[in-house]
Amino acid sequence: MSHTLLQLVKSYKGSYPLLDAMVPDERQHIRTIVCYLSGKPDGQNPLDTLVDRTVYLDLDKKSLNWTQISTLRAVAKLIDEEGVDLLACQFRRTIPIGVGAVALARGKPRIIGVLHGIVNGRISPSRRLLNLLSFQRLDKLVCVSKTCAEDLIRMSWKLDPSKVLAIQNGIDPEPFLKEASPGTSTAANRERLFGVQLAGKRIFGTIGRLAEVKNYRRLIEAFALACKSESNIALVMIGTGPLEQELKKLVKTLGLDQQVVFLGYRKDIAMLLKNLDVFVLASLREGFGLALVEAMASGLPALASNRGGMKEVLGDSSCGWLIEPEDTRSIAEVITVIARQTPEQLSTIGNNARQRVLEKFHVERMAGDYERLYSELLGKT
Repeated sequence: MSHTLLQLVKSYKGSYPLLDAMVPDERQHIRTIVCYLSGKPDGQNPLDTLVDRTVYLDLDKKSLNWTQISTLRAVAKLIDEEGVDLLACQFRRTIPIGVGAVALARGKPRIIGVLHGIVNGRISPSRRLLNLLSFQRLDKLVCVSKTCAEDLIRMSWKLDPSKVLAIQNGIDPEPFLKEASPGTSTAANRERLFGVQLAGKRIFGTIGRLAEVKNYRRLIEAFALACKSESNIALVMIGTGPLEQELKKLVKTLGLDQQVVFLGYRKDIAMLLKNLDVFVLASLREGFGLALVEAMASGLPALASNRGGMKEVLGDSSCGWLIEPEDTRSIAEVITVIARQTPEQLSTIGNNARQRVLEKFHVERMAGDYERLYSELLGKT
């Protein structure tokens, strides 16, 4: 018997590999449709060929709200036209839209909500009420880490814990396992990628949006403290964001121009990771920490915050170091410890990190977890 799965996504802004992994393998048993509430096709979306149908509603910003009856009707119409048996609402904002659409539709598919972020502790009473009303209509609520699931249960009103399920994200590790550049020395690669002033140093690197939640201000300040005793270290920051100019000014004020490099937005992440010595993710919160997983797959030892999904990803001390992200001096002390490790010690820790990813955070494991969830819910229809 064939069933139809509808993935409801707020907007299309380019390829999203995690969503690709949620597409069932056996298309003869489950038809999959992906509906983007906003955005237009660009011919670059892998899901256009991976699934049975992609729909781009191209709604304006005002329409991306559960209070807009026209939006609910558009989704309800799609549910009925396609005979949807299972609706998966990707990201928090699509959940009340999906629930409202099902209320208007003739068909009554089962509903999954998938939360990709973490609860940050600042939920307003109105948001709690909306969550209460919409979460009650869900058959399952998936979180991307166990910590995220625990926080959600603790901070929600009357949420049935049996509805909440943690499915940790996964990656395709293959791009991160390949050699950086055959026939080219690491020193030459580093000079080309990071500049001659960093080529001979122990290079720490971080990837992410230059925003408050990533805690980069404290990281730079901690790095400045560590540089007082360890002059042969450097920090590479990959990404852009609203704090970029402020952080660059801070680096200059602290006299770190020769130790800290901003690379901006980059697509060659696997190559960059292969040329780092240590990865840093000092965020104040992360639902999971996908960049951390990619770095570990590259064989990098990691320094990560003891918060959210990051501590789940890193595991024990065999793969790296956990830090308290709001303690600048403590971060500096850990950076100093890492700076004094031998290359052999770092290599051992990096190999442990890679093995942990292969065992626990492979995309095939993630895909299997979602397929089992789909089968469980569709088996009840």
